[in-house]
Amino acid sequence: MYSKIFTLPRKSGQVEVFLIRRCTVTDLSDIMDLQLNIYKGLPDPGLYALVDESDIEESLQEDYCYGTYHNGQMVAFTMMIANRVSHRNYGTYVGYPEERLPDCVSLEITIVDKEFRGFGLQRLFVQIREEEALRHGAKESLVTIAPDNTYSLNNLLKSGYEIIETRPLYEGALRHILRKRLSWDGNTD
Repeated sequence: MYSKIFTLPRKSGQVEVFLIRRCTVTDLSDIMDLQLNIYKGLPDPGLYALVDESDIEESLQEDYCYGTYHNGQMVAFTMMIANRVSHRNYGTYVGYPEERLPDCVSLEITIVDKEFRGFGLQRLFVQIREEEALRHGAKESLVTIAPDNTYSLNNLLKSGYEIIETRPLYEGALRHILRKRLSWDGNTD
């Protein structure tokens, strides 16, 4: 099971130590609390679509979920829908045929407590999920994001994602759909 310690700096020079590990169903309550706290603190609630507890629980059992801990407290969480046939696979959003869905993973959620933003956790989560996707045979990664979420959008664009479509999703909220073709560099670390 994935579990690594990272020492990460902010541009200000502040350095903190984080544990990132794969989450299990026992983490569900902490995930839901973190999601709600972050959502309540958003200047525009339209930037984020709350993920149902049942969907997060399903993903804790079937997909790839990672939590970031600082001094034993969850401060960030991310989730990737595995390359499986599911209505939650974003390939369905762009009309991929069912036989193509096992080639795609979906980066569904990344949330970071406001006190721990600026340490590069979001970009690190992208890297961790892409490495996991490659280990499981995925060939591309899809993600949705609010056009006004410029910080997250820029992180994804810098990570090699491209906008392939923009349309209403999640109860009519406008979202970009981004894609990245994945390639294996041979490194298993």
